[in-house]
Amino acid sequence: MSWVGNIAAAVGAIQLGKYNKKLYDTQAAINRENERIKQKTYENIDKPRLLAQQQREYSEFFVSLLKSGAEFKLGDSTFYAAQAMKVEQATDLAIADYNRSVDSIASENQSLLLQGQGEAALLQGKVAATGELAKAAAGYKKSKEA
Repeated sequence: MSWVGNIAAAVGAIQLGKYNKKLYDTQAAINRENERIKQKTYENIDKPRLLAQQQREYSEFFVSLLKSGAEFKLGDSTFYAAQAMKVEQATDLAIADYNRSVDSIASENQSLLLQGQGEAALLQGKVAATGELAKAAAGYKKSKEA
């Protein structure tokens, strides 16, 4: 009658595999939701804050330039300094956007890995169940022969 225990173990292995898959899928969904929140936070808070800070810095630079009495016209060093500042600010913004996209990709990759682990857990449960069912079948056959 040990074959009955093998059937119970097979059912348990399948249930455990399903549970672990659900757990990994839930974690992947949580990761995706957290990434969505981070993206919205960047778009609605961090990026506008960075742009406002850059505008404030440029305004302070420009006012300081005008207070100095230096002429601001095309071809002067003051004009080139202002352009260099704008380029630097644009580069900072591009880097921030790039870093956000890299973080987003890394988060999605982590979610995909978790889903893969869930599939592996389910497969592991099915393989264990198959082995237990094979033992149960052999045990049942043996008990009928005896």
